[in-house]
Amino acid sequence: MNIGSTISELRKKNNLTQEQLAEKLNVTRQTISKWECNETSPSIEDASKLANIFNVSLDELVGNKNVLGEKVSNVERLAGIIIKILKVIGVLLIIYFILLVVSFLIFNSFSDKTSTELTGSVTCTLKGITETYQVTEKDGKLEVSNNINDIIDTKSYNNADDILNAIINYYDENNGSCA
Repeated sequence: MNIGSTISELRKKNNLTQEQLAEKLNVTRQTISKWECNETSPSIEDASKLANIFNVSLDELVGNKNVLGEKVSNVERLAGIIIKILKVIGVLLIIYFILLVVSFLIFNSFSDKTSTELTGSVTCTLKGITETYQVTEKDGKLEVSNNINDIIDTKSYNNADDILNAIINYYDENNGSCA
């Protein structure tokens, strides 16, 4: 719809004649007729006065009736898209948190509980000399006391019991005794 048709429609809707509208704008009736026939267009100043008289926006007066509606609907669509994106991000964060908690629980339930300290000791006598040997297994690592490495190679054994048995065997083979 063009501005002339809009002026004519709004004038009739407000029960105004061309002459009555012309008086309100301080223009001639012929000027109103020329605007309605699209022979000329109102100045910005006259268009602003027309918009005030008809209680419409300038956009509506020039035929852009849906500009505001389109802007609002675009904003609504954008807000809807943003809300959907935020929902997806929220769900992903919740899933990530749940997986993190589950993996932590699984890791802790299946982890090797070798942090406890296991200790074994044996006292042996050879040629009148008595030695006490102590083997400690902590966090999967073997720690030995005294000079056990002078007797056996502790690195070739996997646990404290094997090392203690090897010490006892050494003393037995060399006519010693262990208690």
